[in-house]
Amino acid sequence: MNISNLTDIDSLCLNVRDQESKRLISEAIAAYRGGALRSAIMSTWIALAFDIISKARELAAQGEAAPIAFVQDLDSAIANSDIGKMQRIESDLLKTANEQLQILAPHEFMALDRLKYDRNLCAHPAFVVEDELYQPSPESVRSHIVHTLQYLLVHAPLQGKSAIARFDADLMSPSFPSNASDIGIYIRAKYLDRAKEVLVVNLIKALISAPFGGERDRFVGRIRLLATALYEIAKAKTAIYDSTVPRYVAQRVDAVDDAVLLGICPFLEADSRIWNWLSEPVRLRIKKLLQTVDVQGLKENSAFDVFAIPDLGEMLLARFFVFDRVTQISIISEHPKREFVSVGISIYRAAGSYKSAEELGRAVVIPLSCHFTADDVRLLLEAADGNEQIYWAAGTPAVLEAVFDGTYHLLQEAREYWRKFVDARIAELGDPTARYAYPGLQQRLTPEK
Repeated sequence: MNISNLTDIDSLCLNVRDQESKRLISEAIAAYRGGALRSAIMSTWIALAFDIISKARELAAQGEAAPIAFVQDLDSAIANSDIGKMQRIESDLLKTANEQLQILAPHEFMALDRLKYDRNLCAHPAFVVEDELYQPSPESVRSHIVHTLQYLLVHAPLQGKSAIARFDADLMSPSFPSNASDIGIYIRAKYLDRAKEVLVVNLIKALISAPFGGERDRFVGRIRLLATALYEIAKAKTAIYDSTVPRYVAQRVDAVDDAVLLGICPFLEADSRIWNWLSEPVRLRIKKLLQTVDVQGLKENSAFDVFAIPDLGEMLLARFFVFDRVTQISIISEHPKREFVSVGISIYRAAGSYKSAEELGRAVVIPLSCHFTADDVRLLLEAADGNEQIYWAAGTPAVLEAVFDGTYHLLQEAREYWRKFVDARIAELGDPTARYAYPGLQQRLTPEK
């Protein structure tokens, strides 16, 4: 019998992490294609057993307690040539992988346990009568090989509580990326590439639960990172995300106290669909809190992230315009949003002193510049050109250079506005090298030769 063209198996085999595991499962595939079905099952079990032990050693090297205990027990049996103990370890290997190493999901354990059962039938033919000798079908052998590859051999040992703990440590570390693109690259490379569904689901649930659990104080100031990480998982593992989040977020947030309920706001900005997945009572509670919570509570919970939901955005913007100027500036500085650009430029235009112009440039203009359009650049430069407290301020050149760099992608449309502002300063001073002729902007506007 010759079984060929199994490209799914070949593709999976190419992605096996451990080279020895790849060699062993390749032997099983060769036996299967050659029609030696019992040998294929035996070789598949050998590859599985080796890979579980290899993953246990990898986790032990990372300092995980349960894998360390398992490896020490195994090494002791090997060193003492304790055949009985080694047989018990092999017999319990899948149970160990499932319960102690936590590298299998329940359905994966069940599928691989069927392989173990069939392997025993192949390995001990004397235990059955002659006319009942086990004859595995090609389909069942192929299924065992695919399951072993899919559920174990192609994956890093990053399942269970230990993986969540490592992700939590990464998230809280100073070196964790701060922008969406880098966060996506980081978590895909370290956690999501070849990750099993159980790990992805657990990461999703952990991220959603973090702002509302018993350790929520640890995440103050980092909730937006949680939301960004969740959105990056949604992009990388869309099917798992869409099947997990609607029901889980509704159930989880239903039980959240008012004191922390607004912690959901950054998640609404990351994925506005979450708003529709919440129950109607929860939506009503959020609306009420947005109308009544003080400014500090709004800022601490990143409540100004809800502009992605039109009704909530209008509600917050109405409150924003009622706040005094100092409060508005503090909100813009800490939570710059596209919706604040117009009022931010107006505040900057009204600067009454050199010092005020410098402070507003740093606290309002630079944070908002990432949301500018070319027309916003025009309005900003007109505001600076029309107020000598701004264009004569010592810190304004640095402020405008930062805005220029941050809006460089708009230069094709905004160049004339920058040129007009710089030319006006040169004409007024008569010296293009003077500090307030903005030589830094001049250099940026000069095409490279």
